[in-house]
Amino acid sequence: MKAQNLGAASPSKEKAGAHQTHTFREYTRRGLLACLSLLCGCASYSPQPIDPFHEIDQLDQRVTESRRLDVVPPGKQEWLPLRTSIDLTDGLDLAEANALALFYGPRIRAARSSERVAGAQLLRAGLLSNPELFLGPRISASGSDVIFPAGLSWELPLWGKREAEKSLADQRLSVAQLRVVSTELRVLTEVRSAFIRVAGLHQVLKALEAQLDGSERVLQWVAALQQTGEIDAVTAYLARLEQDEARATLATTRLELESTTLKLLENIGVPPTSRLSLTLDPDPISMPELPSLSRRRLLRHPEIRTALSEYEAAEAALKLEVARQYPAIRVGPEFEDDGGDASVGAGVGIELPLFDRNRGGVAEAEQRREAARDRLASSLLQLSHVEAQARAEWVANDRMLNDYRAGALKNAQGARRSLELRLQAGQSNVLEVLAALRALTSARVRELELERESTLARLRAAVAGGAVLKDPTHNNSETEKR
Repeated sequence: MKAQNLGAASPSKEKAGAHQTHTFREYTRRGLLACLSLLCGCASYSPQPIDPFHEIDQLDQRVTESRRLDVVPPGKQEWLPLRTSIDLTDGLDLAEANALALFYGPRIRAARSSERVAGAQLLRAGLLSNPELFLGPRISASGSDVIFPAGLSWELPLWGKREAEKSLADQRLSVAQLRVVSTELRVLTEVRSAFIRVAGLHQVLKALEAQLDGSERVLQWVAALQQTGEIDAVTAYLARLEQDEARATLATTRLELESTTLKLLENIGVPPTSRLSLTLDPDPISMPELPSLSRRRLLRHPEIRTALSEYEAAEAALKLEVARQYPAIRVGPEFEDDGGDASVGAGVGIELPLFDRNRGGVAEAEQRREAARDRLASSLLQLSHVEAQARAEWVANDRMLNDYRAGALKNAQGARRSLELRLQAGQSNVLEVLAALRALTSARVRELELERESTLARLRAAVAGGAVLKDPTHNNSETEKR
């Protein structure tokens, strides 16, 4: 359009200007309405503030009532020990601890949160790119004309980018799901190990308490002998020292039991203020069958499955980066109104990869794939060594346990029987009694420690070898336990 005189306004000029202004306003209004109509389907923000006091109350309620826990949907993970009904009024057994860990365990909940994030990311993966609406009213250099261009364009789904994005999101979700399984296995193994340690420590406490009771009876005997002058002050002092050491050992063992119990409560997501008594009968360990040595069996292990899925995700990421090196092409219709002279056409836009051809992205993805391969090999090697070492420890501890029972423990028991005979004949003294009592207690404690370490080693070997963890058998007529 030719430039017009900007002097005195003529009627025709005023009419043309009014028409252009009306056209500008009309198309602007239509564009805004189109944008608003698209925004109507958007999600809105809803604040959810956290009340710390309410969260504390929720923690306490986890163990204040019997409830049914929807731990894992049936058939999702067949290897998981399921217990959906819990009753903590009669104590906490292993099956109930497993259920609480699967439902409230902080590490498990964090892994499941990551899984949900990966699932949400899958919603937008592989979607077509949104079209771009261009509205660009311009005023001519003369200031008398208003030109209204508009355009709509979108990126063509070329080079396999959409498929690569969808595949990558699928693989990342699979990785997140397998990480949940791996976390569950680690936590449940730790819970079972804690029950084994607690059961062993309870037995150690019984042995130490028996020693302390024996030393207290000896002290009463010492006090009587000291009054009659049959023993001197040094002997009495050594007897009291022996009792103090026994009491200190007992206190240390109680502290270890308390620490082990608190660690167990942490793994199952229960606050430390919850004074739950552990039910150790029936057999709390319920050891899984020790699988035969097989490298192929390791491929079923959640850690290895996770590493394999991570490698597949790295493959998908590399495929996406390769697709991204090709330029994006956008097409769409165009419209222009120049003072009533409208035109319609089509436009094509193409990215010119002159400076960035995504070589850095491809190189990084290649290195991430190699790193995933190395992690897989490392996991296979590590699990193989963990299983082999645990098996060796189990065999060695069993051998030491049998030798100990046939040697040191048998000798300690024999010494105690000989001492009892000497006491009846009045041929023993205070220090001999205390020494024999200490030796027998030490032998019993060592026996319990070897039993515990042997059991733990077998558990580590079974889990590393891909064994299935099962709940111990429980009979309950009131609630469905499985």
